[in-house]
Amino acid sequence: MEPVKNVDENEKEITRWFDENGDEIIHEPVNPDDMEHICVIGGGFEEFSVGINFYSKKLDKEEITNLLGHSPSSAWNPNERHSMGNAGRTRMTNWGKWWLHSEKDGIDLNIKLRDLFDSLTADLDIWKLLTSKYESWVDVAGYMQNWNREFVLKSDVMKLLSDRNLEIVFDIYYEGEDDSDEE
Repeated sequence: MEPVKNVDENEKEITRWFDENGDEIIHEPVNPDDMEHICVIGGGFEEFSVGINFYSKKLDKEEITNLLGHSPSSAWNPNERHSMGNAGRTRMTNWGKWWLHSEKDGIDLNIKLRDLFDSLTADLDIWKLLTSKYESWVDVAGYMQNWNREFVLKSDVMKLLSDRNLEIVFDIYYEGEDDSDEE
């Protein structure tokens, strides 16, 4: 059965509900302290980290550092031995990478991305050169403690990416507790 809508004296819309027999369903106010907590849904991500990446078989890490005006978090040229992970291992690849990343924290994603770009050159001709010469992208790692999280990229941040011809990659991580019924 369809709800019946009335307008009260304050012009607020009110919806009344009726069951299959036509009897009105009255919802008594509920004290939240008397309710059992089942779950929390929605809201934003708890933490983010962001990074900018350049990759190529002809990468020149010094060129990128000089043009961007910032040292990388990590970088290597093709055929240059570099560390891999935290176990003290090294490797050599036929490709190079230049990578600058932020710390993982609860700062808003848009602020983190603006801060990243503010730390680098604003010269769009330099960005055009770099993105035409190297594979280039921004990565965002989003960390959530619960399901159904969201984030918004503001239009000014999307313009920063677009002006620099950068793709954006999202890696989403769930760090909440396992609710499975495993025994």
